[in-house]
Amino acid sequence: MIRQMQGQDVDAVAMLEQEIFSNPWSKKSFQDALQSEYTVYFVAEEEMGIIGYCGVWLSAETGDLCNMAVLPSCRRQGIGRRLLEKAIHSAIGRGAEEIFLEVRESNQAAFALYEKFGFQKTGIRKGYYRAPTEDAIVMRYGIAGR
Repeated sequence: MIRQMQGQDVDAVAMLEQEIFSNPWSKKSFQDALQSEYTVYFVAEEEMGIIGYCGVWLSAETGDLCNMAVLPSCRRQGIGRRLLEKAIHSAIGRGAEEIFLEVRESNQAAFALYEKFGFQKTGIRKGYYRAPTEDAIVMRYGIAGR
């Protein structure tokens, strides 16, 4: 089930973030994001609990996909696709005309998912990621005119 993230989800989301990312957001970062009127977060939940999440920050007509993760044992089941779809639809509903994201250059699975959704590579941010240092591919999804 994909649903909007709530306050009681923050602990599970922060734990998942710690498990997946080498430079994870803190629990407080998620709490702050959830309190903002300019963000929307979704979680994927099954009987076992939270298995994925996705967040978008909105500013004027632009969205920034800032977090997205799926528990490694639950990948390749369409969960990331459903989270991304929900985030895009929500951003459109809140007036976004384009969505940007950064993805590790080595994360070919995520890159392929974003391409399937129509995101296009627009540039590179050199040394954007830490632990290990790696370039980020910047991608853009244009909503206007679709």
